[in-house]
Amino acid sequence: MQPNVFRSGEQPLRGLVVCRAGAKIEVWVPDRERTFDGLLRGKLELQSASIYAGDWVRGNLVSDTELAIEAVEDRKNLLPKPRVANVDKLVVVMSWREPEFSSFTLDALLALAEYFGLPATVVLTKTDLVRKRQQPKFDAWVKLYSGLGYHLICTSTETGAGLDELRTALRGNVVVLAGPSGVGKSSLLNAVIPGASLRVGEVSDKTGRGRHTTTEVRLLPNPNGGWIADTPGFQRVELSQLVGIRELPRLYREFTQVQCQFNDCSHTQEPGCGVRAALESRKIARERYTSYLFWRGRITSAFSK
Repeated sequence: MQPNVFRSGEQPLRGLVVCRAGAKIEVWVPDRERTFDGLLRGKLELQSASIYAGDWVRGNLVSDTELAIEAVEDRKNLLPKPRVANVDKLVVVMSWREPEFSSFTLDALLALAEYFGLPATVVLTKTDLVRKRQQPKFDAWVKLYSGLGYHLICTSTETGAGLDELRTALRGNVVVLAGPSGVGKSSLLNAVIPGASLRVGEVSDKTGRGRHTTTEVRLLPNPNGGWIADTPGFQRVELSQLVGIRELPRLYREFTQVQCQFNDCSHTQEPGCGVRAALESRKIARERYTSYLFWRGRITSAFSK
């Protein structure tokens, strides 16, 4: 019998799903300090779509390379598209150029972090591409999001700027990197995780968007502790698929710091709206309010169909 094969009377092993791609499941078992191919048993075989990277599972070894998964532990959260379970922190990666910085995409990802109650770090990549005439605008965006209380890191894999600070920010049990394709997530991971050797993509000249270089959700072991989820890039972030119209205002954290005359204020035209008053007094940035109206419109359109 193989030395790792489950023997009658042994306790099931506990493992972390570190990869889910189609029918493929890989499980890291701490007690054995190695990864096994996950096989589904019983009801789980019929519910295979309900197991994701980040899930903690229990099962028995049936060969030297295979773990029969018998149960999935309760999750504390499950991020959508791509699905990752039991996330501790969201690191939102945005490039300044190639592809161009999008505050709407950034705000949508930060709203998702607020929705799930996750701490969020904003990483701006390719800062070596900031031209002198663009510096004031770049500095204004940095000041805006830092002022909202988000941890913001400016990085460049070309110069090495910000990488030490990023290594510290990536510590955690399960940390997810989220952001559009082409912003440099794989390049960052290659720089901070020795031996990661992730495929780096290019930005399409035609669309200005990044090409997908990651096609599966995989948790990478962080040498500083925990796991980092390398996920397929977000080409579009649709809050309307998750967030209701009444929930949206609380996901813009500065909106929650002011009082309105009505508890269900839409922050669009009601008299006594504290948000619009804060906007006029420049306590709320015009860019963030415009973003709020954009996503409110998208959610309204989705629910009217």
